[in-house]
Amino acid sequence: METAVIGSASCTGSTRQLARNFGKGRGGLNNITITMRTSGEFAAESHSPEEAQGEESVIVISDEEGEVTLGLGNSVLLIEDGGEDSFIRDKRPVEVLDEELAITFSKRGNVMPHARYDCTAYPFSRAEEETQVPLEDNEKACAECYCYLCDKLASECPNWTSVSSCHCNAHNKSKYWKEQRDSALAGVLTIFNLDLTEIDSELREGGSLLQNFINEMNVIYKKYVDGEIMNRESLYSCTCACHRRRTTRPCNSCAVHHTGALIHNYAPVFVAVTEYLDKAELQSPKTSVVMQLGAVKELVSHQATPSPLGLKVPHACLKESSVQLMDRIVRSLQGLFVLADFPKELYDKFVMFFQSLTLPPHLYVYVNSLNVIRWDNLFLTSVLAGQNTTGQRTNKGKKEFLWEPLPVVQARVKRLEDEKSYRQVVRYLNAVRCPDTGGLTSLRQKICFYMCKYGDFASAAYALIHLKSLPRSLALSLTPAQFELYLLMLRTSSYPPGNDLVAGEMWIPFEGPPMRKGILVRCAIKILFLNVGLSQQVKCWAALIRTWCTSDMVTPEGALDPMHLDEPDLHFQGMVMNMSCAILDELRRQPHAYLPDPFPKSPFSCELILVVQAVIQFMMNSVTPLWGTLQLILAFGTNIWALVLLLDGISPMQSLLVGFVSNLNKELCDEEQLLLRELRRNGAHYASHLVSAFLLHSFDGVRSVGFHILDIIILNINMFPWSPALAGYLKVLDIQSLKVLAEIQALKNKIARLRSCC
Repeated sequence: METAVIGSASCTGSTRQLARNFGKGRGGLNNITITMRTSGEFAAESHSPEEAQGEESVIVISDEEGEVTLGLGNSVLLIEDGGEDSFIRDKRPVEVLDEELAITFSKRGNVMPHARYDCTAYPFSRAEEETQVPLEDNEKACAECYCYLCDKLASECPNWTSVSSCHCNAHNKSKYWKEQRDSALAGVLTIFNLDLTEIDSELREGGSLLQNFINEMNVIYKKYVDGEIMNRESLYSCTCACHRRRTTRPCNSCAVHHTGALIHNYAPVFVAVTEYLDKAELQSPKTSVVMQLGAVKELVSHQATPSPLGLKVPHACLKESSVQLMDRIVRSLQGLFVLADFPKELYDKFVMFFQSLTLPPHLYVYVNSLNVIRWDNLFLTSVLAGQNTTGQRTNKGKKEFLWEPLPVVQARVKRLEDEKSYRQVVRYLNAVRCPDTGGLTSLRQKICFYMCKYGDFASAAYALIHLKSLPRSLALSLTPAQFELYLLMLRTSSYPPGNDLVAGEMWIPFEGPPMRKGILVRCAIKILFLNVGLSQQVKCWAALIRTWCTSDMVTPEGALDPMHLDEPDLHFQGMVMNMSCAILDELRRQPHAYLPDPFPKSPFSCELILVVQAVIQFMMNSVTPLWGTLQLILAFGTNIWALVLLLDGISPMQSLLVGFVSNLNKELCDEEQLLLRELRRNGAHYASHLVSAFLLHSFDGVRSVGFHILDIIILNINMFPWSPALAGYLKVLDIQSLKVLAEIQALKNKIARLRSCC
């Protein structure tokens, strides 16, 4: 067999004819090398056989017309053999046969591994489907012939001439043999109608695990079908009257009870499938889908076997257990189809396989459960892009809605969260509809959080009060922790990292314009008016105060920073307090209220005073005992003037003031560490103003709180190196205002102890 080396060039026209002539009549040349110059012309060089020994690669010119395509179709392309004489050394000089072709060297090509039907040593006879006996000389094979089905040498193929499976007749032009080869290479994956080019390592892994599961399931399911003889006494006790008479001979009905019964228990099958699904959910997406779809195929083939007695053990009934398993599989597959980027062809084949299964009546509800809308669907993309905000459209005169099952909605939200596409999450949740309204409502409760994530803080504040996609106001379902988290996000125009509605130590500021002043304070108070459960908890009011004593910007490190406001004059405080009463009354009646002139000019001080007035009214209207008063006091931070405003506001109601002081003194004993932490953090200036705020009050019960705080400081004097500064501040107080000689003397003694301890 003569071969010609031409690199990767295709040979046409006179070049091909010369190659044929060369194969037939130019056999006297020793070696032939056909090369192509960069200009596109073929050039020739002369080599001796010894010089050509290093030549290894051989590409063969085909006899077919048109360009030569290498590596596709047949495993070998041939030219005619020139015989043994063609390898005799030719002494003639290089002969140019054509303007395009010159022959300089030739050698016999090595016989490479090839399929049996491409063998040149023995002719091959083709047939569409012959499996009984070898056709003509098909069973003969050279040393390099391979079996088309087994991909093994013909000499190693166990079914080379087997009856009913004659592999020597296999070839690539037969549909039957190609299907047999695909089945041999793809294994159980053939049930998905996959091309060999589509099968990667993940799919092969899934096929391998699925095949093992099928083998195990065949054994377990057979035991279920065969059943087990069980004594009826092990299932339920006999209630026959003969047992009460204590006779030695049982009656007829009792004799029946004590005989064995054939019982079919599906529980072992349920356990095996559950363990298999647990393993499948830990695999890669493709592997998991193959494993779970294969489990569906097994489940739908199981048939219930009636039992004379019902077992009172979990999962003994086939129908009930199958529904539970099917529901789990469908939910998992729906999520995978959304989260994983399967190629469209593979996705369609998975869905077509599921739809090709014949589901029994008890599973018929899942027939169309895997018809999940792909991400490139025009309807879905229009919703995500904000072009369709309602989730409905008119198609051929009929209204269509974006309906998706809850697992699909959950998976879409998770993927959009991971991609930080929070604006698309809000659009999708507002538009989508779901048969599980409770689950969809739970997802929609994070819409305000997503709005904060992309910087629309004003819309988030209003959405807390009213959101069209929710059946009731989101404010009614807020927990105290969520209420404070939203206040801090809206106050600081920042948000915590991650996708969970949980506050952390680090906050990420939004690089954009902050929310306009006055919006948040009205929305926050309105939420407490709407949610009675929140308004009855002092820690929610403490969170409200703490928010307005926090800076409206986070630090560069992403931490919250307390804010100190200078004390306004008393006339300003009184004026804003009076205005606040009208504002709060308006907020009780309607969603919004007008903020008069001082608020835009001094928003921080005015809003804090409005908050204090809201707390005073809450305390006056509360019918439950006040607990958490220490947190309320400490929430003011260094803004002690606002604390004094609160104490003065509740002073007219003496019963309220007495209860407030009593609870505060008790909490100072029980939660002393809270006070010590604030004292260490804020220093002598804070301690001085905090103590004086209580000592200078006109009510003796309030003054007792000041003395209690001094006692705590003295007992922990080693923690406060600034105690001399506190003593100096208390000394210059107008102690004569105490008006009680015993209190004056007690204060002097405490000042002396503060000095002596240092």
